[in-house]
Amino acid sequence: MSDAQTLDLCWQVEEACALAWPAEQVEKHQGYEFRQTSSTPSRRINSVNPTSQSKSCTAALVADAERFYAGYNQSVIFRVPTIAEGLAGELTKSGFENVSAHTKTLLAPTLTSFEWQHDVQLTTHPDDKWLQFALERAHFPPDHRVKFRQALLNIGYPILFAHIEEDQELAAIAYAVVVEDIAIIESVETAPQFRRQGRAARLLSSLLAKCRRLGANKAALQVMSENVGALALYKKLGFSAELYDYHYRTKPSQDGA
Repeated sequence: MSDAQTLDLCWQVEEACALAWPAEQVEKHQGYEFRQTSSTPSRRINSVNPTSQSKSCTAALVADAERFYAGYNQSVIFRVPTIAEGLAGELTKSGFENVSAHTKTLLAPTLTSFEWQHDVQLTTHPDDKWLQFALERAHFPPDHRVKFRQALLNIGYPILFAHIEEDQELAAIAYAVVVEDIAIIESVETAPQFRRQGRAARLLSSLLAKCRRLGANKAALQVMSENVGALALYKKLGFSAELYDYHYRTKPSQDGA
């Protein structure tokens, strides 16, 4: 694969990830998306996101972003993927010096090895137990529940929710969204008492086996760079390619959500 093809694939994945967790409001400025969702702490749906069409980050763009988010009583947060060439340096010049932890984007180039596992249950809508488990594991406040559910319902692509139960309690969850030929994996969570027992691997195997039937031929997910255990698991499962990293930036006087 050429460098240009790799870059195109990275942007395809980045934009698919955005579609797998949509914001309430999206405005486009100079190829950037201003994403906003009220009453939720998620930076992902409350930040300025570059796209493959983004131009250089200018003072005018920053001013537009400040006006946009001030209308919602929010500070400005930039999502900074490494594929957005030069963006980090431009933001530093504009005073965006606070840098969050980095997250890696991993790719499974093929889905042929994934098989259905008998203890995994799949649905096309998240029930209350699934939502509660997801919110608790992500440490989101209770009032985020409605926004999270609405975001999931607003996804305009095939979506599957997976879970494994133990004694009628959820032990592990995840969901997948198929955007064209890519399956985006989200919200992979396992209860602490059930970790290191193979449940996450079985969840992903079942999800991706089904996604293959929906037209996906590769998959991507994003994981914190310091989560060494998860990185090892995903690479063992077939997420062998590291595409790009991303982090968030704010100004020192701002509180990143």
